[in-house]
Amino acid sequence: MTLQEQELAAVFARLTGEAARDPLDTQALLAALVESGRRLFGARGAIVQYTPGGAAAIQTDGTDGALQALAADAVGWREGPGHDARTTGCALIDVDVTTRPTQVRWPRWSPRVLALGHGRVTALPLFSKDGPAGCLVLFTAPGSLLDERALKLSRSLAETAGHTLSLQREVSESRVLAGQLEHALSSRVVVEQAKGILAARHDLTLEAAFARLRRYARSRQRKVADVAREVIDGRIELPTD
Repeated sequence: MTLQEQELAAVFARLTGEAARDPLDTQALLAALVESGRRLFGARGAIVQYTPGGAAAIQTDGTDGALQALAADAVGWREGPGHDARTTGCALIDVDVTTRPTQVRWPRWSPRVLALGHGRVTALPLFSKDGPAGCLVLFTAPGSLLDERALKLSRSLAETAGHTLSLQREVSESRVLAGQLEHALSSRVVVEQAKGILAARHDLTLEAAFARLRRYARSRQRKVADVAREVIDGRIELPTD
């Protein structure tokens, strides 16, 4: 195993570790991705754009402050290789930023990149199960030769990162759902306890007890579970019909 391959394995382990953290931190995973991409590709810098689940908000990061600012500005401009690769799902390989066609294509993005001393760029889309979800953009100096092996490893990194980010989002959604289900179950238990108390206290069926509980809550624009808890605690006495 080459040094690059060993580093790629270490990167995969790091990305997986970031995705498994509790609480989840997508920004930390993106920071790990851009730094890993820069090192594997031998790039001068890297940025990432990520749209979780097709959301309107696009998360960005970069290997330094200037590139972080560029990544955020490019989202607003809706231009640059990151935007193109993220929206089309097509990679852009070893694009020369110094050429006239490139500067016409990205009129705000290109001068900014050249001012930062970067001359060539490679953009690799990040895919989730629903399609393109982001892009990893790698910057190299003007006139630098493309390392085909480094490109292959970076493609593997982008593929793994896309799956990892997608998995992280699924885990986050599952935790939210689990929390909602737990809350719903807890509320159901409280309501059932209050129904039993009311049924025993007023010689009602459980159905009639729930109807009285619900009627009281609706008349005061309150949640049934909140009223039920007050009944259990003895803080309120529901009026008889």
